[in-house]
Parts: sequence; C-alpha cells; structure tokens
Amino acid sequence: MMALTAGIGGGLVSGAVVQFIFGDSLIDVGNNNYLSKSLARATLPWYGIDFGNGLPNGRFSNGRTVSDIVGDMMGLPRPPAFLDPAVNEDVILASGLNYASGGAGILNETSSFFRLSLYKQIELFQGTQTIIGRKIGGEAAQKFFKEARYVVSLGSNDFINNFLMPFGFLDRSSLRRACCGKLSS
Repeated sequence: MMALTAGIGGGLVSGAVVQFIFGDSLIDVGNNNYLSKSLARATLPWYGIDFGNGLPNGRFSNGRTVSDIVGDMMGLPRPPAFLDPAVNEDVILASGLNYASGGAGILNETSSFFRLSLYKQIELFQGTQTIIGRKIGGEAAQKFFKEARYVVSLGSNDFINNFLMPFGFLDRSSLRRACCGKLSS
C-alpha cells in the first residue's frame, strides 16, 4: 500500500489551503455511493456510526478516514466526494475534492467494474483543473493547485485481488514491478 501527502505552503485565492485526495476505500468519502453499478458501497448501518449523525456517510469506516484525521490535525477543510451533486466551483475553491473510490488500485485492472480507477481519478482531477482555471483564471488556478495538499493512498486492492482471489495472475515480484511501473509512468 502507498500513502503520500504533499503540498507547498502559502496563501490561496480563497485564503484557505485545500486538499485533493486520490485513493481507495481507506479514504473514499462517498464516491462509490454515487456509482449506480458499484457493489462496493458504504451504506450499511455501521459505516459512520461514530461520525456526524451516526448514519452511513460513504466512508468505509465507523468514523473518520485517515485523510480526515490528518486533515483535521492540519486544520484543513474536509473535501467532499467528487461525485456529490452539491459540488460546484465555490465548494472546490473552499474545500478541494476527494476522488477516492473503494476498490480502486494502482493497476487499472484492479476491481475494474466497481469503482473509479486511479487513472479515472487523475482524469477527473485534470477536468477540475480546467474548470477552476476558467473560473479564476490560469495564473490564479496554477497557484491554487500548487499550494493545495495532495493525498494518495492505494495499493491494498492490487494485492488483495491478486493474492486472495482465485484468479490472481502475478507472482509477488511481478505484481510489485507492475505497480511501481504504473506509478512511475
């Protein structure tokens, strides 16, 4: 599994530093609940029991995710799920976005029918950059994205699906090379 947080400090258009989050179920805050064909949804009663109103909220945990906890400790706003219908440019400028999707992996083949792949998450982020650039201008958008914090946490599904499922296709060394190669490309 890989986890990374990065960013460059300074002031932003909104006056707040925001987060952009990419990953799997460990940090998904509800994207899968908006995917009509996903079998991996955090809608069961115990998801969210210790968080907010105690009802399922899209997180695959009973409370906050690791990115919630770290962001809270850093004083950062909690970014909403990318697929949340309430998201607009102002929400993005104030909070950032969370693209994470339960079941995602480093490899595009991982859980291919149930989630937003890492490739798709990056593609959606590029679209977000374009939208924000149109709203606040190219130079301000470049500064906004440069000064944001970025969280990436995924990789466990690649290993789970490869080794625990009966149709695993790579030995450990080959899987490690495939994942590292994908991340470096």
